[in-house]
Amino acid sequence: MSSAAPVPSGVKSRILLITWLLAVALGAYLVENLLVDAWLTAKFAGLPSLVPEALTPLWFVMFVLGGIVCVVLIVCQVLVSRHRRISLRGKVCSGAAVVVVCVLWGLWFSATTSAAAGQHKHSVTLTWNASTSPVAGYNVYRSAEKGRGYVKINAALVRDRLSYKDETVESEKTYYYVTRAVDAKGKESENSAEIVVTVP
Repeated sequence: MSSAAPVPSGVKSRILLITWLLAVALGAYLVENLLVDAWLTAKFAGLPSLVPEALTPLWFVMFVLGGIVCVVLIVCQVLVSRHRRISLRGKVCSGAAVVVVCVLWGLWFSATTSAAAGQHKHSVTLTWNASTSPVAGYNVYRSAEKGRGYVKINAALVRDRLSYKDETVESEKTYYYVTRAVDAKGKESENSAEIVVTVP
């Protein structure tokens, strides 16, 4: 009658090490996203948020990576629980860590997707009359102040159309827009008449 070969102690330590490293790394990221990020970004102006916007490519990457890490953690925990040389205390502690991390990952998924579902995406579509002079295209400028502080919002010159959709506006804010015609040499015209838009 054959019996299973004993697992070397080095394998035991590696399994525990992998379990704890993955649990701590993912757990720290999830805690930052769920509990700390909002406080940090409010406390330190200009500090970028580490929470990916829901359903964006970065969010999907983090969702897949988190899922893979949770699966690996569960597999590692199964191996730890079946290892006779690991103490009961070690098995319980690593098991608790795996459960906590997997629960946090589920909470992160729920929080980020529900936040996205609760947001209503606003946009402003601008239209203007064609310039009476030959032009290569148009640039669109926006400001939060009337008559000054305009910043260009189009990444590329607006060509072959007399409209632009601004999808970076926020609810309950007022924006001031002007357009400038651009000739073949890249020279801009004066500002057009200002358009005022209040986002509901």
